[in-house]
Amino acid sequence: MGEVKWTDEQSLAIKEKGQNILVAAAAGSGKTAVLVERIINKIINEKIDIDKILVVTFTKAAAAEMRARILDAIYKKIEQNPENKHMQRQITLLSKASICTIDSFCLDVVKNNFFEIRNISKPKNRRKHRTTNTKTRNPRKLVRRKIRSGRQRIHKISKHVY
Repeated sequence: MGEVKWTDEQSLAIKEKGQNILVAAAAGSGKTAVLVERIINKIINEKIDIDKILVVTFTKAAAAEMRARILDAIYKKIEQNPENKHMQRQITLLSKASICTIDSFCLDVVKNNFFEIRNISKPKNRRKHRTTNTKTRNPRKLVRRKIRSGRQRIHKISKHVY
């Protein structure tokens, strides 16, 4: 099988450095292939481990497909260079990688940080139970804060939407 011919927009999405991207396109347009290539590119060229990359999809099937394609791509790279310990390590790390649906990602954030969420239900006597720390009262704000506290902020990069 020959080399894949990427469009200009796809190449830009694959090679963009220093920021996160949002890839949105019609079904069958190559979104998964572009993201897999971007991930493999980061693993090889930037020496980033797969378990340090967050990949969020909308369906469980898409997450499973993404994981399988990444594994296939890793095996292909190992076939090309069997001595590459970094790529061999990625096979082990793939089981810990965050390749999931947006729902499961948010649920994990809440489960792993439940102690930071104050009583979010409306108490009968609001004055008695009012808290001044609004940062942890709202689960949506907690998820946003946890995302932002990572190495990079999550940005929607409209110029990479094709």
